[in-house]
Amino acid sequence: MSKRTPLEFLDSLSDFGIKLGLDKTLFYLEKLGNPHKKYPSVLVAGTNGKGSVCKSVNKVLQISGYKVGLYTSPHLIEVRERIKINDKEIPESIFKEKIKILRKIIEKQPLHLYPTYFEALTIIAFLYFAESNVDILVCEVGMGGRFDATNVLPSFIEVITKIGLDHMEFLGKTYREIANEKAGIIKENTIVISAKQKKEASQVIKKKARDKKSKLLTYGEDFKGKLINFTSERMVFNFYGREKIKNLETDLIGIHQVENLSVAIQTLLVLKEKGYRIKEEDIREGIKNINWPARFQVIQKNPYIILDGAHNPDGVRTLMKNIKKIFPNEKFSFLVGILKDKDYKSMIKIFEKYTDRIIFTKPDSERAISPEILVKYIKDKRKVKIIENPEKAYNYIRKTGQNWVIFGSLYLSSDIIPLL
Repeated sequence: MSKRTPLEFLDSLSDFGIKLGLDKTLFYLEKLGNPHKKYPSVLVAGTNGKGSVCKSVNKVLQISGYKVGLYTSPHLIEVRERIKINDKEIPESIFKEKIKILRKIIEKQPLHLYPTYFEALTIIAFLYFAESNVDILVCEVGMGGRFDATNVLPSFIEVITKIGLDHMEFLGKTYREIANEKAGIIKENTIVISAKQKKEASQVIKKKARDKKSKLLTYGEDFKGKLINFTSERMVFNFYGREKIKNLETDLIGIHQVENLSVAIQTLLVLKEKGYRIKEEDIREGIKNINWPARFQVIQKNPYIILDGAHNPDGVRTLMKNIKKIFPNEKFSFLVGILKDKDYKSMIKIFEKYTDRIIFTKPDSERAISPEILVKYIKDKRKVKIIENPEKAYNYIRKTGQNWVIFGSLYLSSDIIPLL
């Protein structure tokens, strides 16, 4: 491994796959002086909506005058997107330097103690945030929660967004089992903010919060949002909680975002109660100007082309509802690429009835499923076409003069965004 460049070394850690657990992350962080303990942190878990919540909280805290670390995943184009301070990616020179620092420690260990790619990236991010003296870190959990590398953070606020059926080979087959993993981020005597959950998931979160003596605030019970009006470019909604904030505008489109943004606002109001200087006008400004690619992103009008990262049954179901609600008089065709470890059969059952034209493509990932396999699960084969290369598929749909939605995987979004 010694001849590899820093980035090649980091990529080589992908060979160690996904191994849930905190021991290795804690081991390397201790070797580096426990940087993750040098700033307060907000930890955000869930299946759908994590990124939107993180992005919103991060934006408002910046407007309020704070130096904010933001750690999210996955990236769309370049890995440094995941590690940001006040929306600026970690500089490439610093990123490589941090890899070298961690590499010196790693290469002294036996292979079974080598971190995975995600663990190494998390360690690098936490070290960078500490050395940059951030005021606070907003951190998105990678997968699950209980054994995710990010859960080493001594967070004082934990957020759990909508829980769905995803990563079931690692997290469990039921909402209850998956909720148990997500709720594993809850620490002792903290504040927990939860989206509205399925009953069995909600029961798990409530019990975990009680066991940890943590205060739980739940969407629909302790706070809520109400959609007032919307277009394909902007939404207006009201927030109701201990504080009422009316006529909030946002560029983040999708009826599901009212709940995500309300969860973010409740998180910000808890931070305010904890002494953070956050004004109502800061919340308004931050919520208004959120740019989050591949989240119901309108990339072309007349005809419409929409790019969305929906990659599990709940995400696809929400996407279909948004199309129907926001474009009630428009017909859409679908360009779809899915990974083989997703519940693609359920996804197809949900979306095939909403369109009479589907193109299957193959995202640029070893995990991508062959379009030929997906076609088998479409009832009416006459409405399906295969264009395996995403770039060719995108160029094709642009020439049709029809409305299209591109979805199925964030890897597919990563293939499309450079073409815009």
